[in-house]
This record gives sequence, C-alpha cells and structure tokens, in this order.
Amino acid sequence: MLAPTLILAFSGLGLPAELGTVSSDNHTEEPATMFRRAAPRPEFDRQFTLEARLGVATPTGLAGVAAEFSFIPQFGVGCGVGSNVYDAEYACWLRARPVIGVHRALTLSSGFSTAAFTQTEATQAGVLGIFTAAFASMREGPGPDERSYARAYWLNTDLGYETRRAAFVFRVFGGIAALMNPSDGVVQQRSSPDALPANAPLSAMAYAGVGLGLAE
Repeated sequence: MLAPTLILAFSGLGLPAELGTVSSDNHTEEPATMFRRAAPRPEFDRQFTLEARLGVATPTGLAGVAAEFSFIPQFGVGCGVGSNVYDAEYACWLRARPVIGVHRALTLSSGFSTAAFTQTEATQAGVLGIFTAAFASMREGPGPDERSYARAYWLNTDLGYETRRAAFVFRVFGGIAALMNPSDGVVQQRSSPDALPANAPLSAMAYAGVGLGLAE
C-alpha cells in the first residue's frame, strides 16, 4: 500500500494539468506595463494660452496680456488688453499656425484693436518711432502740431514665430497696423507761433513685440 501511494504522490499523475507548476513568465508583462512612461503630450495640442505681451505699437500696446484658444493646433482665436501710454487698448484676432516641428510654428494673425491715440512724430512711425523721435529731438524749435484721436480703430496683420517647451510659450512677431478712421483726428494747436503744421493723418504704422506665457 505504501509503495503505490508514494509513486502517485511523486509522479503527479493524479493532479490536474491546471494545478501544475505555474510558470514564472506569467507575470513578467505586468510590472513592465506598470512602470512604462506615458507618451509625452504633443506641444501644440495644448489649446489655451495665457501670455504677457511687450512691444511697440502692438495691438495690446506697450505692455499687456493676451489669451488665446486653439480649436486645432493650426487655428486659434484670441483677445487681449494692454496700454499704449495714452489709454487702455483692446484687441481681438484670428491666428493661423503652420506647425513646422515638435516645438516650433510660424504664425499669421489678423484682427482689430482700438484705443485713444495721439499722432506725434514719434508715434506715427510705430516701432520706427525709436529712430524718428531721436532725429526730432535734434531739431531747433517746436515740432509739428499733434493730431489726437478720441478713439482710433486699427486693422492689424502680423507674421510671427512661436516655440513651445511643455507648457512654456515664447513668441516674437511683427506687422502692420492700418488706421481705419484717419479723418477723425483733431489737430491740437500749439501756443508757440513757430510750431509747424500738423502732419497729414497717418494711414499705417509698423509694430513689433514678444510674448511669454503658459499653455494648457
């Protein structure tokens, strides 16, 4: 009796196949899956951006903030507010964004902005006013009379370059702002008899700026 019992016990003939020795390979995939790093999120899949803007004669003035929502990476709509020294400036735009790499894209934007505005020798040249103002300061005697706009309306179009690193956004842009109501300017007569006549109402000026912000 003892001998047959021992033979059956050690031979495994009486055990079902599913109760046999479990292979150590059965769970090798689970730890690998648990610690596998998730694929990084594409930079331009982040739809919302919030930026601080700095520039000269930009749609949001010298300094402002801008928010933008992208329906798809290649197209978005945005609005912003800033100051052009004379008044708060408000702007909205549409932006096309050809993506040229994982972190880089070109931009083409067009939109409208509005603010109070005073046309002087410096401001009428937009971003080039940095140079024209320097030349004007070397003149002897007063310059031309100023032209004031209680509300100026601009059509803005610019080209730019945008780069993203995770949530960080950097952009640089430059364009042309066309004045839509040039005839609304009111000449501010100077008290000096030597003052020059006011320059003709400007039709357009160049602008340039940078943006720093976050995307989500």
